[in-house]
Amino acid sequence: MIECIKWGNDFLLEVFPNEADEKCKNLLNEFQANQRKINKSHKIAGRWENQYLQVDSVPSARFPMRTARDLGKIKLGISSMILFDSPPGSPTSNPPFWFNVAGIGESTGLHDHAQLSVLSGVFYLQAEEGCGDLYFRKEGEMDLTIKPQVGKLVVFPPYLRHGVHPNKSSKSRISFAFNLFPFPLIQPEI
Repeated sequence: MIECIKWGNDFLLEVFPNEADEKCKNLLNEFQANQRKINKSHKIAGRWENQYLQVDSVPSARFPMRTARDLGKIKLGISSMILFDSPPGSPTSNPPFWFNVAGIGESTGLHDHAQLSVLSGVFYLQAEEGCGDLYFRKEGEMDLTIKPQVGKLVVFPPYLRHGVHPNKSSKSRISFAFNLFPFPLIQPEI
């Protein structure tokens, strides 16, 4: 079932894709098996905010990105493409997808993914009750809160400011996040 959420003038999608349980388990196993290959970007409040792996190490990462791309086109009318390498003009060599691991008490601050992307997504791999809700915030609107659940995929406009409340469960919350880009790809001006 796909839920299309209207929030102000924006639309978000919340879905449990077919085969989500199996794909979720595979992606989590690939992530855990490749811990030595992870490239970590930056620490915030003592934890690594983003953890990157190349797609060859986590081939199951293709599933949530393809699902988001297809749903974005069908449900939101947004054509997008998946990149497995850093987009042209990016200040980093990291791919435009990453894992977030939030231990007990950890949260993610308010941010957006606006740069060159047209859609963003998060796929929950490990999420116990109370592990920290995803929230969206903008002027003139009540916060929109989405409860994480294993196998849930959330697709949203990259310019929406969002964060994650503190993890109050007994396990780390693990999610896979990504950005999708316009099709055809827009080359940044140099």
